[in-house]
Amino acid sequence: MDSVLFFVYDRLERFERWFDRRFGWFFTNGMKDRSVRKPHIF
Repeated sequence: MDSVLFFVYDRLERFERWFDRRFGWFFTNGMKDRSVRKPHIF
């Protein structure tokens, strides 16, 4: 059982590194909340 957990943990770490290299910029900069423009009150 320990070896299975270690294997899964290792694969999740590898996936995390791959995902960060491939999509890191998109999720850190591309999806940030942009300031919402409030309508001017006349």
